[in-house]
Amino acid sequence: MATLFNILKITVGADKLCARVLVNPGMPLRTSEDIEATARVYYLAPAIAKHLCLGDTGREFQECMGDTELPHLLEHLSVEIMNETGLAGKVSCGRTRQVPGDERLFDVELSCPDDALTVGALSSAAFMIDWAFLHHEATSPDFAGTVSGLRKLVLNLRGEEDSEDTSEAPAADGEAEGLPADGEMTSQGADAADVSVQMDERAPEPMPAPEPEPEPEPRRRREIDPMGIRRRAKTAEHAPAKRIADVFGSVFGGGSTSGGTDA
Repeated sequence: MATLFNILKITVGADKLCARVLVNPGMPLRTSEDIEATARVYYLAPAIAKHLCLGDTGREFQECMGDTELPHLLEHLSVEIMNETGLAGKVSCGRTRQVPGDERLFDVELSCPDDALTVGALSSAAFMIDWAFLHHEATSPDFAGTVSGLRKLVLNLRGEEDSEDTSEAPAADGEAEGLPADGEMTSQGADAADVSVQMDERAPEPMPAPEPEPEPEPRRRREIDPMGIRRRAKTAEHAPAKRIADVFGSVFGGGSTSGGTDA
């Protein structure tokens, strides 16, 4: 299969990678030779249009994107892939220079926080540009899937786990033991909850036994004066009888009735 680029050599330094890139003979050299193909690359990664780009006609890549060398397009697409993985650090950058004496030979420099990340981004970008210019009848590349796959590859090589990968999230606490997750309750779970509540309730405390009533104090025996009793009894024996008129008078406030006689 024909390809646009032939990567002749890759040199990795302390903080950057330099790829010697040949644009194969017979292939377009500038983006202006196939503006539709250039647009296909843009639609894959629209963010490249806003990349800061110094040394050309303007400050942003979109101002020269319609007429620049294909290795320059390769540089910006590689930088964007690295940036999208979230593993390239705060700043991802690059630079493209033509090798003197050969109009088809270029040195593409890319920031290199990780060898595998930068090489993977460069290779993926070359594949996407090949598709846009030479094989656009085929299914378009999955840009997001490429970024995700590269991220997982790099993290795997580092021995790290992908904290942004939620495709296989671990079961919530309790689910592994057959309990429903928070916010979900099956009928069986509801019954179990009711049972647990009943088991947690305290049994009513027994009523305290009534305290025995205090026994009444024994009555004190009075000292009886036999002589006094006799005196009272004797006085009662000799008390004068009351008249009926005296009794009624004390109740109704009057004397004897008319026609009454003394007893």
